[in-house]
Amino acid sequence: MPHLPDLDKNSLGKPDQWAKFRGLAWWQLVLSITPALLLPIGGAIGGAIGAAGVFVNLSLARKPFGAPVKVLAMLGVVLASCLGYFLVAGLVLNVFGG
Repeated sequence: MPHLPDLDKNSLGKPDQWAKFRGLAWWQLVLSITPALLLPIGGAIGGAIGAAGVFVNLSLARKPFGAPVKVLAMLGVVLASCLGYFLVAGLVLNVFGG
């Protein structure tokens, strides 16, 4: 059996930080990265929630679902990320006054 290269490592043996994005369709990339748009809007809170949304969408993009199910699920994650940000930001503002 031939030895298959480890695609998660580059030629120097270091982890490939872009491996999770390789092989996805353009629409999967767009929907995966969309939650990261919370970073410039919401700072650290938006960045944390957006990063979680990106990782969830990357996981969903690799699942063996049909394209319509993936689109709906990934859009749901984008919506949940936005709602989660506004909920957490609202709670922070109410607790600390603002």
